Amino acid sequence: MLYLPKGGPQESSKSITLLLPWYLVETFIYFFNLMGFCVIHSYDPEVLETEIKEFDIDLALEWQHGPQDYPIRNLLRKCKKEVPIFLSLNFRSIPPNLSNLGYQGYLNVPYKIDELMDKFYQVLPESKKPILKDLWKKAMG
Repeated sequence: MLYLPKGGPQESSKSITLLLPWYLVETFIYFFNLMGFCVIHSYDPEVLETEIKEFDIDLALEWQHGPQDYPIRNLLRKCKKEVPIFLSLNFRSIPPNLSNLGYQGYLNVPYKIDELMDKFYQVLPESKKPILKDLWKKAMG
């Protein structure tokens, strides 16, 4: 399901869409919506696969269940979607072959807004960078 931020733009060209894993709780949806992101999430992996095929996705987060577990990366590959993916370091170790695994980088857990915005900014296309800057300004109040 696509979760839009309250009062935010609904056009994909004026927003940043973030894909979250199906096993993450609603708190993550709320957090990223509050920051102004559109969020794609479903608790059903099959529904999420359909959503991946339907929507344009700007960024994705991977949250592993185990050290060799890459479900979002695998699902995006299955759908033939090239999306910058960040690995959340919930296991506290960076895989030695991070870029070979298909990740643009990693994010420390718990997330820090400055780190999120900086790393997202590095991989977004030029057309989306001003949108992220606006989200960052609003988040920092």
